[in-house]
Amino acid sequence: MGFFSGKMEYGPRALCNRSVLVRTTDKKINDDLNKRLHRTEFMPFAPVTMEKFAKECYKNWNKNEITSYFMTSCFRCTELLKKQSPAIVHLDGTARPQIINKNINKQMYKILEEYYKITGIPTLINTSFNAHEEPIVNTPRDALKLLKQNGIDVLCIPPYIVFKNKKWAKLLK
Repeated sequence: MGFFSGKMEYGPRALCNRSVLVRTTDKKINDDLNKRLHRTEFMPFAPVTMEKFAKECYKNWNKNEITSYFMTSCFRCTELLKKQSPAIVHLDGTARPQIINKNINKQMYKILEEYYKITGIPTLINTSFNAHEEPIVNTPRDALKLLKQNGIDVLCIPPYIVFKNKKWAKLLK
């Protein structure tokens, strides 16, 4: 799902205003996502994780690790995270998460909260909303273009959700 909300982001990481969000449960999803976004396989995907579950997911994580809120620190993954979310675990058993709470991004926290209610997993892949070597989407038109080019199947620009085809729309019924 492409997620487009709020102000444009600046910097080396997607911090949930212009992000592609994908389930973390199957390592094979990385191949599909790399193909869709024209990325190379050596570029690992990073997770976005609800703060209240961060200690259960990342060894030695604590709230004072400010860099974890900006996806700029690596942490060793717990066995639970390795089992639940293999798509975001690097070869060395680490991940570079963005830890999020309601104060940081209320909309994204709500998405993670609802996803957790359905799956029991507090983490999603969070990667920048762009094709490789292209700029991050800046306008709704840019986001729709990536939807049309098969980069994503679903586009969320709150309060709207756009589906590439009807099979995805049926999930909401």
